[in-house]
Amino acid sequence: MFSNSVRWKVALAALTCSLGFAGAAAAQTIVVSASGPSARSYPAGKSLAAGSRIVLAAGDTLTVLDSRGTRTLRGPVTTSAAASATTANPSFAALVATQNRRRARTGAIRGAGESAKPSNLWYVNVASEGTVCVTDPAAVGLWRPDMEQAETLTIAPASGGSASAPFLVGQNVATWPASLPIAEGASYVISGGGLTKPTRVRFALLPAAPGDPAGTYATLDAKGCDAQKQLLLGALKSPN
Repeated sequence: MFSNSVRWKVALAALTCSLGFAGAAAAQTIVVSASGPSARSYPAGKSLAAGSRIVLAAGDTLTVLDSRGTRTLRGPVTTSAAASATTANPSFAALVATQNRRRARTGAIRGAGESAKPSNLWYVNVASEGTVCVTDPAAVGLWRPDMEQAETLTIAPASGGSASAPFLVGQNVATWPASLPIAEGASYVISGGGLTKPTRVRFALLPAAPGDPAGTYATLDAKGCDAQKQLLLGALKSPN
């Protein structure tokens, strides 16, 4: 018979192994774009196995996304597709954070010479049409790029009726009207509030926020949430 001490050591070893395998499985590398002679071998959206090699010829350019962010490789080069899953990416963690979004007043990021962008991946950008992925339908924030004026948006569902969403001076973020439920496939038209034309958005619900950059990109891509996909890539773009 095994002693309690031995049983505990065996159980702990098994748990450690399972967590290690889980971490390895979570580490993904996804092709963002490719050009050059080898582009056919690396179609956009392709998931590269951790143990595989990336082989690029002269004239090739390949951009991939992994747990570290984006990397752009130029041929000729042979390298590993393995992604580092041991170090948390602070830019990604801030971008996908879901706490305290309801109380946020400002939330914008701006690079040198760039227009303002939402500081959180799950905000509804009122100036951007298309499908919007959300993880918490009860805490959705509306984001506008300009916060110099007090404005009020009008949000209308396809079934008729409307609700208002006011922005104060100096406020980038407003709360989605509670009277308008957010469900899978629900569509709304956003107008007023300084918009040059009405914006049409359609919601896609995620059961949970993916835990890593590559997994998040793959989920957004599958749901057709293109604006959020580009926001993710821009936020995680590596200078190297």
